[in-house]
Amino acid sequence: MLQKIRTGRPLGGGYYPRTPLREEVLEEIRDAGGDLIGVITRNAYGAAILNTDRILIADVDDPAAQASPGLLSALGRLFGRGKRDQPAGPEDNPVLARIEEFARVRPHLGVYVYRTAAGFRVLITGVHAAPDSAEAGEILTALASDPIYVRLCTVHGNYRARLTPKPWRCGMRALKPRWPWLDERAAGTAAQWLDRYRERTGHYAVCRLLRAGRTAPSAQERQLLQRHDQFVLGHGDLPLA
Repeated sequence: MLQKIRTGRPLGGGYYPRTPLREEVLEEIRDAGGDLIGVITRNAYGAAILNTDRILIADVDDPAAQASPGLLSALGRLFGRGKRDQPAGPEDNPVLARIEEFARVRPHLGVYVYRTAAGFRVLITGVHAAPDSAEAGEILTALASDPIYVRLCTVHGNYRARLTPKPWRCGMRALKPRWPWLDERAAGTAAQWLDRYRERTGHYAVCRLLRAGRTAPSAQERQLLQRHDQFVLGHGDLPLA
């Protein structure tokens, strides 16, 4: 329970299932030739999610990261620790140092590193490893990616990256109706929630770019990176959620 509070997760039951989730498709991402290279869906609590198997995505928790703008953040500001979401260098953060060492010994890969509210997100180009492959498992393990996220990638057969803020980090409750909406009342409730969510999340960013890849991505990879960054980086120095 304490770990959930520290990382900003809801205190209810588990979200990750053993079978693929049923999620509303918001956008299909296709390359110049029309091939499907990614899908953006809305997850159970209302955030937009990038799903793809063309770029390896690792979710890496950082125990020292500030998790949410709630009580812990308020206490941090009270005691002079209001800037803990500012990225530390690898010499100051062992998690980031491990990611940097991973990139150093694999110069043929494009390693993009982002700061998140609870840790780091790593996007890797040039891998071509299926999410349920042994190679992907080895890379995700080397990066100490969240084991629950690794299991989710295997179940879904793709990598996932959250593109919009978690609602409870923006002072909102999670989306309550589940898609597909059971009736018009549920659809209306969801629409009202989404209107508030879009207004509230405009004041936050999901990620802050720390490190760009040192090798050129393919055309498909570049397209996915650009779409990802359009969502997550926001405008200006916004708080992370």
